[in-house]
Amino acid sequence: MPTEFQPTGHETTVNGKVQPSMAPIYLCEGCGYRGAPFGQKRGDDVLSYCGWENGRPTCVGKGRA
Repeated sequence: MPTEFQPTGHETTVNGKVQPSMAPIYLCEGCGYRGAPFGQKRGDDVLSYCGWENGRPTCVGKGRA
């Protein structure tokens, strides 16, 4: 699952160190669309996709537009 991490603007203290909080941004497996909302489990991984067709997550090309 391609994933990027983006700062949320908040900070967290871990063992006395201040670190920025990070949020995952999922990328579509097919077209690279940022914020792919649909996931499908395959083995131990979850694959991310930008669309939904025929009852399943799939790439609909949102990242190519």
